[in-house]
Amino acid sequence: MDFGHNYSYEYSYDYPIGQGSGDSGMLTLVLTVYLVVLAVCLAAVLANYIFQSIGLYTIGKRMGRKSPWLAFIPFARDYFHGELAGEIPLKNKSIRNPGIWNLIVPIIYSAVMGVLGVFLMGVAMGIGAATGINGGSMSGMAAFFTTFLGLYIALVIVAVVYSAVYSVLRILINIQIFERFTTRNMAVVHAVLSGFIPFYEAICLFVMRNKPFMPGMEPELTPPPVPPVYPTGGPAPGSPAVEQPNVPTPEQPTDKTE
Repeated sequence: MDFGHNYSYEYSYDYPIGQGSGDSGMLTLVLTVYLVVLAVCLAAVLANYIFQSIGLYTIGKRMGRKSPWLAFIPFARDYFHGELAGEIPLKNKSIRNPGIWNLIVPIIYSAVMGVLGVFLMGVAMGIGAATGINGGSMSGMAAFFTTFLGLYIALVIVAVVYSAVYSVLRILINIQIFERFTTRNMAVVHAVLSGFIPFYEAICLFVMRNKPFMPGMEPELTPPPVPPVYPTGGPAPGSPAVEQPNVPTPEQPTDKTE
């Protein structure tokens, strides 16, 4: 019986064969490369930390500094690094505590950048809110945009000033340390390169840690106290007195006129 329905089951479906597996393979490759690069970067950072800490520890120990193990503790080693340089003379003034400045300057920078970042995010959210209200007014959007631009410029200026100040401070600290083991000119060269080339500072500290001090740059180590030496046979101070035997003394001759 024919009801007038003719169905044709011959359809062609064009599915890309293997496309899903190809995307998965590409994603796996990208993820693998990313993990390898991340592992290499972490290994390099860890090696830099270890080499620099060993260098600071050995130099500090040779210079007779107290608590050289601070070289292995984060943040504390920044203070220890600066204190190894000692007082840094400038033209008219001097940096008396470079270790403290080497520690607090990054902390101050992080605090200022955090505050500016919060304000910047608040202004950006204000711009978004002003834009969403009835399309936003031109005057309100202009005010938000001007504030946002001012904060962004301030953030850039703070970052540039910090980078310059901290780089100069680190260079001065390293010059003071390096010139104990090499000439003044080479100390300046190594210190400047340490400020621009990654891992250079750690390598210099590690290499110089066992070099002999330059003449006149030897540390003034306090000699250990020498115990007093008492004469042989004499009692030491504080010891109980020894009773001497009562020996009769010979009578002295007298002049008698006979």
